Amino acid sequence: MVNIVLLSHGPFCEGLLESLEMITGPQKAIHAIQLHEGESPDNYRSKVNELLSSLSGKTMVFVDLKGGTPYNTAASLKQTLQFNLITGMNIPILISVITSRTETSTLQQLTEIALNPQNSGVELIDLKKGGNPRAKLSLNKN
Repeated sequence: MVNIVLLSHGPFCEGLLESLEMITGPQKAIHAIQLHEGESPDNYRSKVNELLSSLSGKTMVFVDLKGGTPYNTAASLKQTLQFNLITGMNIPILISVITSRTETSTLQQLTEIALNPQNSGVELIDLKKGGNPRAKLSLNKN
């Protein structure tokens, strides 16, 4: 199974993981490491390196923001460790990846799902023009 690591400024990644599991149920092979306020980049890098080095198999790393310390940490570690790095993580993308992930899913397949614009979850809702105020979230793969 492809490992998933969530990195962010503050508890964003841990909140996403908690929300993700509230929606999809408990998950295997998923980890979150937040950068605490005032934490040194070197200390954060050490924690992320320890986790990534301990994982066996393929890994996807999601970060909150390109250019921030979590991203810079992962990008630096990517020079010596093998994983796919994806920025701009959000709950719709993670739900799409998690509900598609199986024991036989490849890293490439899950990366394509994460990068599919239809999974971004960003859209303008204009209820004044007859839009439906209700939406259905279905985790049924059929």
